[in-house]
Amino acid sequence: MCTHAITLLAASAVLALASVSPGPAQAQSEPAKPAVQDLASEPIGRVVAATGSVTIEHASAVVVQANVPSQAGQTKVGDLVYLGDVVQTGANGRVGINFTDGSSFNLSSNARMTLDEYVYDPKGKSNSTMFNLTKGAFTFVAGNIAHSGDMKVDTPVATMGIRGTTPHVEISDDGTTKFDTLIEEGKNKLKPQLSKLTDRYFQDVELCNGLNRASVDARIGGCTSLIDARQGTATSLAIAYNNRGNAYTAKSDYDHAIQDFDQSIKLNSAYVKPLNNRGVAYLRKGQYDLAIQAFDEAIVLNPNYGEAFANRAGAHLKKNEYDRAAHDYDAAIGLDPNLKAVWSGRCWTRAILGALQNALEDCNRALQGTTDAATYDSRGLIYLKMGQPAAAIDDYSSALRSDPKLASALYGRGLAKLKMGDRAGGDADISAAKTNQANIGDDFARYGVR
Repeated sequence: MCTHAITLLAASAVLALASVSPGPAQAQSEPAKPAVQDLASEPIGRVVAATGSVTIEHASAVVVQANVPSQAGQTKVGDLVYLGDVVQTGANGRVGINFTDGSSFNLSSNARMTLDEYVYDPKGKSNSTMFNLTKGAFTFVAGNIAHSGDMKVDTPVATMGIRGTTPHVEISDDGTTKFDTLIEEGKNKLKPQLSKLTDRYFQDVELCNGLNRASVDARIGGCTSLIDARQGTATSLAIAYNNRGNAYTAKSDYDHAIQDFDQSIKLNSAYVKPLNNRGVAYLRKGQYDLAIQAFDEAIVLNPNYGEAFANRAGAHLKKNEYDRAAHDYDAAIGLDPNLKAVWSGRCWTRAILGALQNALEDCNRALQGTTDAATYDSRGLIYLKMGQPAAAIDDYSSALRSDPKLASALYGRGLAKLKMGDRAGGDADISAAKTNQANIGDDFARYGVR
């Protein structure tokens, strides 16, 4: 059984504020479509939080009245908004709206906003937004249009061009307007003056996404709150389940992780990431055949998914199926040559198969800008098989500085020291390696090194 460390690639997903997509879920390989093409023809956003009296008047003169209880947990959400809509809140009303480009608007009581212009295509270069704020207090988080297109917000005194800040705007009945920036770009400040329900929603999204180095338990808690609330579409819930599964995997709670990935897949059969991540959980659990099956399903769904090929290669390595692993690493590199973990994995595989010069080139590329223990361990084996024990000792020592108990590095360095005539040092390393893993010598015999 392979004991060399293998880097696995779990696929996280960003549960963006507008990931509650108004449209049907699509496979990742399908080209994205513009969110809006004609006036009121397709939804451009969705109400994610509301309390009190909220009115949405569509351009077709249809009025959607939302008089909802103010208590948290009973709030009505899910109403779609369209280009040309007028959104108004009453004296006790608050509403949060997420748009398809990732932007989010929060309106407090007695506010009015008109959605005058909205053009968004994830692959387009002419995205634009113009929202007209007439009265009330607003807080908004800029999305993709602000970063890659032209986002403007009109007020009675000025038209603002938004480039990534999070403004707070207060417009009194006489048109007096005050501006504040609540979150400066690149800084971590809290978002005040949001309704409790909306603020909690934002916090749960951030935790579920693992922002600000949130702990694993906090990530699980944030995702659980979103899942229990059942406020989003099947697409957004699938992301929440996927992210919670990743957090459970980080805790080595693989059974709960697999349950979450199963639920994510059930909610959105076109969502490839939980298939890959379920394979990672099975792989770490030691159920290699089930892991390979999961990666197979991910690759069938998206044949260009390089991470799934790389992870399937790792599963084949665990089964000592080196030829299959090499084939998958070749495919992964062909799809995404920027994955350093893939170069490291192919380096190890080629080292076992005896393609030493090619293996050395892979390791050298993988080690550019990193001190990964597994890659140094791989290159140490290459030098050992090439008859360069001094270079092998250097690399094994580098691996052990990062992972002092890595049995393969201890054993390999011990063999290299013996070849250099250092019997005491070699015996000490080999003894330490066998203490950590009793059968490590059998692995090296299989590698062709004694």
